[in-house]
Amino acid sequence: MKSVFFLFSFFFVVFSCQHALDKPKNLLSKSEMTDILTDIYLYKQTPDNIPMSKEIAFDTYITIFKKHNTTKEIFQDSYTYYYTDGNSMQHIFDNVIKNLEKKLTKEQLLQLKDEEKDNAQKK
Repeated sequence: MKSVFFLFSFFFVVFSCQHALDKPKNLLSKSEMTDILTDIYLYKQTPDNIPMSKEIAFDTYITIFKKHNTTKEIFQDSYTYYYTDGNSMQHIFDNVIKNLEKKLTKEQLLQLKDEEKDNAQKK
């Protein structure tokens, strides 16, 4: 009975320490994810009163991915991978905020912090 318990405990520890998803073949580094997400957020700061078609928005995302030598698929796979590991994603978002603090105006930073509070309250 002790050996069954030990064996069960061993497998539980081994499998619980593994990442929920297999590592993608072309996984972007946390630093690359931070840079891409920073650029995406800066793009999203475009004033709402400027009309923008879906095609222009799509082209802008493609331009961001090309700037970082990646593709939409690689970004999505990497985002999904890091998203399943809360600590990694939190680290990435913390660094995105640090980047934005250097690039945004005070008014934009206040808006970002308000959005962050709203998102935290929704969880």
